[in-house]
Amino acid sequence: MQKIPSRADAAPTRYEQAYETIREMIVSGRLRGGDMISEVKLAEELEISRTPVREAVKRLVANGLVESTPRGLRVFRPKPQDVAEVYFLRAAIEGAMIRAACGRISPDEISALRKIHTRTLEANGRDDIASLVALNGEFHSVIAAVAGSVRAENTLMALDPLVATYRRLSLLAPGHRAASIDEHGRLIDLLDARDGEKAEALMRAHIARAGRRITDAVLQIDQGQDDGEALRQLANLNGLDTEQAR
Repeated sequence: MQKIPSRADAAPTRYEQAYETIREMIVSGRLRGGDMISEVKLAEELEISRTPVREAVKRLVANGLVESTPRGLRVFRPKPQDVAEVYFLRAAIEGAMIRAACGRISPDEISALRKIHTRTLEANGRDDIASLVALNGEFHSVIAAVAGSVRAENTLMALDPLVATYRRLSLLAPGHRAASIDEHGRLIDLLDARDGEKAEALMRAHIARAGRRITDAVLQIDQGQDDGEALRQLANLNGLDTEQAR
């Protein structure tokens, strides 16, 4: 049971806590795409009133993590083509952002990324998927912030709900996970060397590979049911993986 601590200063704080708790339940996979959710049951589990839960769910609906259906509220379940398209966009945007970051990054920011990488290696050694997902997001967020483009950051935040429920899928397979973590280390080295061209190519390939893994996983969950659009989007991701073509 994930009880929210009682606080005297009421609604806004409790609403924020409810939102973060329920969002984490979705992102971690405890609540899966397609699961029906009940505000009453969530309030009982979190041991708070329905009001902050209702407000939190409204925000989750607005952010795209929860959707309203004729049967009630359910966790958003993106289609395979949605996932592939979002990762195509992420690869293009984050590739440009790391190139920009190479000309702006400070020694302290390099140090911060190396500390995140060390914590990532430690979490991998514990097989701690939840921490790996959080650290992965932290790593990419630091680079995005260094790039200095508020509009690009906002675009990435708008895309996030479409993949939040499946992000962990890219880190479940130990072999893929090790390769992804290794690529993070290489990206830090390229940032430190201020090699924007190679950093952009690796970032695009890094995200494209994750997108392919997640799209393939979602296709398997959907038992291969697809109108062909996901396969076309996967071809776009393959085009961004310039390292694979070398």
